[in-house]
Amino acid sequence: MRLLRSILPLLPLAAALPAAAEDLSDLAGLLNEPVVTTASKEAETAGLAPAMTSVFTADDLRRHGFDSLHDAINFLAMGMLTEPAYATPEIGARGVLLTGDYGNHVLLLLDGHAVNEPWDGTAYYDWTAAIPLDVVDHVEVILGPGSVLYGSSAMLGVINVITKRARDWAGLHLEGEGAFPVGGRASVGYGAPLALGDRAGGVTVALEYVQQRGPRLSYERQPYDGVDWGGDATHRRLDVPSGFARLVLGDLDVGVRAALSRRAATQILGDFDDPDNVERDRWLSADARWGARLPGALRLGARVYGDLYDYFAHQPWTAAVDCLEGQDRCAYRANGASRWFGGELSLSRDWLGDGRLVTLLGAEGRRVQVRSTVDYRDLDTGADTRASGFTRGSTIAAAYLQQTLHLRRFSANAGVRFDHDPALGSHLSPRAALVVPAWRGGTVKAIYSEAFRAPSFYERFYSDPTEQLQAEDLRPETVRSLEAIVEQRLGAQRFRLGGFRTWWRDLVLTVPATDAQVAEAIDDGRLIPGATGVYLYANASRVESWGVNADWEGTGHGQRLRYGASITAARARAVDESGEAKLPAAAQLFGNARVSYDLGGRLPTLALAVRAVASRPVAGTDYDPPPTAPGVVQARVAVSGPAGHGLSYRLALDWASADRTAYAVGPDRSPENGLGRQPLQPMATFRAMAGLRWDR
Repeated sequence: MRLLRSILPLLPLAAALPAAAEDLSDLAGLLNEPVVTTASKEAETAGLAPAMTSVFTADDLRRHGFDSLHDAINFLAMGMLTEPAYATPEIGARGVLLTGDYGNHVLLLLDGHAVNEPWDGTAYYDWTAAIPLDVVDHVEVILGPGSVLYGSSAMLGVINVITKRARDWAGLHLEGEGAFPVGGRASVGYGAPLALGDRAGGVTVALEYVQQRGPRLSYERQPYDGVDWGGDATHRRLDVPSGFARLVLGDLDVGVRAALSRRAATQILGDFDDPDNVERDRWLSADARWGARLPGALRLGARVYGDLYDYFAHQPWTAAVDCLEGQDRCAYRANGASRWFGGELSLSRDWLGDGRLVTLLGAEGRRVQVRSTVDYRDLDTGADTRASGFTRGSTIAAAYLQQTLHLRRFSANAGVRFDHDPALGSHLSPRAALVVPAWRGGTVKAIYSEAFRAPSFYERFYSDPTEQLQAEDLRPETVRSLEAIVEQRLGAQRFRLGGFRTWWRDLVLTVPATDAQVAEAIDDGRLIPGATGVYLYANASRVESWGVNADWEGTGHGQRLRYGASITAARARAVDESGEAKLPAAAQLFGNARVSYDLGGRLPTLALAVRAVASRPVAGTDYDPPPTAPGVVQARVAVSGPAGHGLSYRLALDWASADRTAYAVGPDRSPENGLGRQPLQPMATFRAMAGLRWDR
């Protein structure tokens, strides 16, 4: 109820303003209907899409002062949220969040190109997403299973970041922003429309550098094997240079992305606040698409892509208990590298020539190669000892079929995808959706969908002789979903109410190794003598959830006023041999509300956004039952506008009611830690940002 009291006061404000505006019978409703392409790989209105969707634009990002993807998701999207974790936020949807998954249950796309890498399925959603913000045109958030067109990882949903075309971003663009606690972002971009014969298009290029220094956070002190852990974390830093280029020429579309992220890991593993405790990610990707219209209302699409990714972690340990035998001080050094390339062919036919009856047939093939190593460096001698490693490859093949039908009385979308991985076997992912215009301005939508996630190479093959055994056998995770959605349009306003029920099976989690497994592993050298707390990955759980989503959005005063609100209420429980339990760090009740007004001319645009998240169980603790993290209300006020001579500005203030997250910290997370409670990961409660942009 605290959540509802936080959000509901904004709703009458949002309603009163458009009520006094122009007649709702104008064309604003049609103009405001979002057009999405992610749900079915075809342009369609959100009302006809076979999924619950949210769309936010570059203008929304600027109005509300967002400089990262995770904040935009939290304040502007429905049904999906991110939780501030140790180094980067974790992402969940509709009551389900799986801690420690590095975002591998949501598929992140950049112009339709999958960003999730195969080593561990990683996708980031804060600045570490490493997508230059200024080149973003809009973001489509698709809730629910999406494997029918995209294959593995699209279980909680699909997020597609779509970039600007040169015609909408012509000229030179420079931007600089500073933030307190200390941080900054600088970017340069350029868009050049061009034409070659009768083929029109353009080039867009964006370079961005994000730097964060802080905030300084205070951690409760704990003794650990003779080491005093905790205190003020002063070496908090993040550096993310990234670049993106896109060429569009007629039916040819080529995109290239290169990025690096280097961040402190001082509060996760290793010695506390050690400046040498770092994590690094690097990406290089390219994607080329081409399409052609053929006789007989056929359209052929072809695509080739390739990616390189590597991860490196260096974590010093002063505690000998975390080192190999014979090492008093060590550094854990992990490296995961992957490369993958593939191609996709699609053929669609518009049987009636007017978009009402379209068949889409496609096939995709991908080759993946992964290498992973774990070394322990003796900090006294400098010698490296290889603890474990693997090199694996896989060839994945898939085919999909989708049929859409749009009639006056109803619309339907049905599809199926077949994925085959020699290491995991085959998987079939169906989807069916029916949309019925039930009354004036109102539609009813029903959706059934399934998705899967293949275990990552890390989950299948990783091991560590101090604490982790290689998984013995893993099956793909699966999810089935039923949804019913009612949508009502009144002029420039849209109301949606949806109910969902999902069934998750074979979730891959870490489980304690048995005494027999530990003894056998010590005997054959896979574990060091005396290893304790040993675990391994296994298909160990299932999740059942149900709930409702609702949202309301609209515009008024010639679209100078914009407002919206959403709420999600769910009941999600993990079920295993010991019974059922709430999911750690997974909010079952959350929502947001926002309103903005463009005063026009040289005057600014004023914006207010609020989000609220209910209390949830703490993740990463040994307490049973786990303690509860407090709910949080977060508010953001932003002012933006023109400054003359091609300059524009934006200012934003962000405040949160809680200074602790839902994640346990410290080397000892048991009731015997001597503190009498579980310390939680601290977080900043205030942030201010100011920036200037120059467009020419």
